Amino acid sequence: MTRWTDKRIPLWIPPVEGEALDSWIEAYARRLAVTGGEFTRFLGLSGTSPRLMVRRLTNAERDTLARRTGLEPEALAAMTLDRFDGVIVTIAPDDRTMGRPPAWRHYGSRSRFCPACLANNHGRWTLSWRLPWSFACVRHELLLCDYCPACGHPPPVSTRGRGRPSSPGVCLHATETGRAIRCGYPLAQSPAPALRPDGAVIAAQLAVSREILHASAAEEARTRGQELYVLARRALRGIRELPSAPSVVTAILDDCGGTLPALAVRDEASDAHNTAVGTAVAMIATDRGHPACDEVFAWLLSADRPRVPRSNYATSKISEWLPAGPRVVTRMLSAADSELTFIARLRYGTATPAPAWPDRSDEDLRRRASKLPAMIWPSWAFRLLPVKTDTPVAGFRRACASLMLLPGTTWDYPKAAALLGNTSPKSNRRALDAAVTLSGAETLVTVLPALAKALDSHPVPIDYDRRRRLFSPDSVAFDHNAYQELCQRHGWRSHAPIRIQRLHWQLARLLLGADPGAASRTPAGHVSFHYRLHAGLHELLHQQAAANLEAHRIDEPVSWEPPTAWITDPGLPPGPETISRSQFTLHAADGPEPAEFARLLGLDGARLLLAVETFGTTAPHPVQQQPPAPGRRTPRRGVLAPQSLKQLYQEQQLLRHHIAELAGCSISTVRRALDEAGIPIRQRRPPGHLEKTISRVWLQKEYHHKGRSSPEVSP
Repeated sequence: MTRWTDKRIPLWIPPVEGEALDSWIEAYARRLAVTGGEFTRFLGLSGTSPRLMVRRLTNAERDTLARRTGLEPEALAAMTLDRFDGVIVTIAPDDRTMGRPPAWRHYGSRSRFCPACLANNHGRWTLSWRLPWSFACVRHELLLCDYCPACGHPPPVSTRGRGRPSSPGVCLHATETGRAIRCGYPLAQSPAPALRPDGAVIAAQLAVSREILHASAAEEARTRGQELYVLARRALRGIRELPSAPSVVTAILDDCGGTLPALAVRDEASDAHNTAVGTAVAMIATDRGHPACDEVFAWLLSADRPRVPRSNYATSKISEWLPAGPRVVTRMLSAADSELTFIARLRYGTATPAPAWPDRSDEDLRRRASKLPAMIWPSWAFRLLPVKTDTPVAGFRRACASLMLLPGTTWDYPKAAALLGNTSPKSNRRALDAAVTLSGAETLVTVLPALAKALDSHPVPIDYDRRRRLFSPDSVAFDHNAYQELCQRHGWRSHAPIRIQRLHWQLARLLLGADPGAASRTPAGHVSFHYRLHAGLHELLHQQAAANLEAHRIDEPVSWEPPTAWITDPGLPPGPETISRSQFTLHAADGPEPAEFARLLGLDGARLLLAVETFGTTAPHPVQQQPPAPGRRTPRRGVLAPQSLKQLYQEQQLLRHHIAELAGCSISTVRRALDEAGIPIRQRRPPGHLEKTISRVWLQKEYHHKGRSSPEVSP
């Protein structure tokens, strides 16, 4: 309390624990032998009433009450419903009228009561009795009362106008004969059903007080309240079908007086009896530790009687339970898993530990797509692909990547596939369906939603959507000079168009994390080319991929895969990490055929190629080493013989490409032959040389009059 001042009332009436503000004001007024209205006017609060102040105090009201009574402003605010606004009750900010609360129809504008508490507290009213979730007195183990037994109306807490001072603990409802004449029934004598101390109703009230009324987090309290409210309403709808109700429901009715709720067939039934029965049933249905939990929950589902006809499909039924919140919906989705289609199981994640109703926006979906290549990563395809299948692996991988966009969304499969550039969704789906036919869908419906959820919650170092926009076999930059130097170093033929084309394709594949294009089968030529890829070419491709990223100012690794630690499911199939890298490299060094290589590792052909892609270790044919011939290397013959080259290149001044045409070889071969013969390469002509050495008259004579072609007249 504050110190005594000249403005403070010299008489002090302390509030009792948990008392409502209007009850305290009425007790103060009784002590001064006036009505509650007269007391507030005396305090200087004309134009307001305790029934409004108990909802929320204005600054002026709070300051005046604190100054005139000596009660601290914080204590005054704690005696109002303001702290429950938006969670348990709804108070209009302008005129403090009570709106529809989040649960039940007990608005909080009137108060329930416990007869025993009124008797013990000399007619003082508890604030919590105004809350919709208060239905039992745990101290006296009684069901709260809603109405005066004599007049049948909710009893007011405070008096209005000018009349006689009130008596403690009596009904203050004004009768029809006038406002000054009141009911006067002693509410402490009201009959109230006694509750079993170990019964479900007392347990429910204690749990509600802990989880809703006194919860520290408003959002958690609101969510829990909505969950219990929806289940309680379902219980009240089906409560009259007692022959089908579990025994625990009958026990709850017996605890509340042995009668059915008076308004059980109406959704709006919100008296203490209805609230107690419905909440106790809902509390058991959500308590997984209660032995009757599953039985009661199943009864709630069977007791549900929709008002309008609906589809019998499982998700159509579940959609009506969405107001109950995620925990109830998750439980129902898990129960409906066996009734759903393959796509629905993926969409709702019903085979995972945490199924959920779709809540991802289009923007969330596009963000997930940017974290996904058009084909699922090779190590994850290794885990998901059935054993010994001849299904097109590329189509299977494309279908898996497309299906990973469905969990948590309402998109359909073709639309999701198009977002990844998989424009042949039907053929991809056929490849996946063939795999599902062999080994079932359980692994897919478990792993794909879990991996999609992990992608949403973890950062990914690669923006695949940007790479799909930037790179293709025709747009990647390839350093042909570096390639020719590598060919010269290993003695390969550099002028091989098909090899260069495949290198461009492999470079784009490395950057995209998927085959370029949209085919359901990887072309056989590209498969064999990659399987036999030389280590030098493999290193060159990685260097070129990094150079392409740097050219676009992209700071990302060339390739990446989600770690297995993202998925905690103990049933996750093994991946390439179970293969010994040293054994893999050792066997690959001999350049075995794919079938033999797979046999050595105990794999099928599809998983072997996925392991090759994951490890980056290929199996090129080993180079046959020949002992060097004694003396000088075998001299070249024909056009490339040293004497012939000297005559053609030095004396006749032929260009290297002319000599290559005569010899039927590449220009680089002619260059090496000149180098072996010790013939120096001619330097390029300085600028303006031809203009100085060839006259217009000579060129016209040779080209126009003699009819010689351009190569023939070129020096």
